[in-house]
Amino acid sequence: MIMLLQRKNTEDNKKKKRVAELLAGLGTVFFMALSLNMTSYAFVRPNSIGEVEPNNTREEAQLTTQNNEVAEKIADSNWSGSYYVYGTADATDDDWYKVVLTAGKQYLTVAHVYGDNATYVELYDSENNPIIPKKYGTRYNVIQFDSNGGTYYIHITGALETESRYTLYVGTPVHASESVNITFDGSKTSGTVERSFSLENESILPKDAVVGRISFDGMAGWFSSVRITNSGYSGSLSCSGSSDLNNIGSLGIKLKSEWKMVFYPKKTVDHVPMVTFNYVFPVYDNTVYSHWPTIKK
Repeated sequence: MIMLLQRKNTEDNKKKKRVAELLAGLGTVFFMALSLNMTSYAFVRPNSIGEVEPNNTREEAQLTTQNNEVAEKIADSNWSGSYYVYGTADATDDDWYKVVLTAGKQYLTVAHVYGDNATYVELYDSENNPIIPKKYGTRYNVIQFDSNGGTYYIHITGALETESRYTLYVGTPVHASESVNITFDGSKTSGTVERSFSLENESILPKDAVVGRISFDGMAGWFSSVRITNSGYSGSLSCSGSSDLNNIGSLGIKLKSEWKMVFYPKKTVDHVPMVTFNYVFPVYDNTVYSHWPTIKK
């Protein structure tokens, strides 16, 4: 009896240590994401659950929830539809999860912490038919598939002898955030300054990105205000020279569209403010986009 109790205490301590290590790792990545001003695909969302052992077989599969993220909501800091599970796996560890999905196009996303982390992932239907064969992934691994509705099973194994940390999303694409700077040639004038430009064909910007915030560098002290119009938005936006445009994500304004900005100087100026778009985009594949690029117009 004493030996059994000691063994149980040892196992409990190992579980507690593992959870503590996971939470410590999540905190590190959360800090990194904030410092980079980007979501970085993982660990910055509510509605998360940690891996619970044993989940080493299909019969022991841990239940997770279908992800239902929407770009407009995420851009407006609404994470109510975000669901994921985080865990660790090495080459000898099998992790199984199950999820109930609606019918239609779905995405299976396994994201990894930066560094030496890699896993294999497989997807099965309720009849144990393989939907996605074993697929290797580092940084993040995004797979699109068609769901007939019902229960699906995800099998994750570590690709390394050491533990790899991962997050699992199943359902809608996971969303990430980034920023892009737009610069213009200078113009010496005391009258209004107009700049029209298109971002529709910019390959360095992701598809279906939604603007969440617009800020300006070089406005304060020089310009009283700016008025913004967009080809996909019926109204107009404006702000004073010392303010940014925040909380506009719910308007659903697409980044890759036609833009026009009218700046109103307080005095004679010889420059046009730099514009920064902070945006959110669905991650449809494994493309890695440049962090905070600058585009000259």
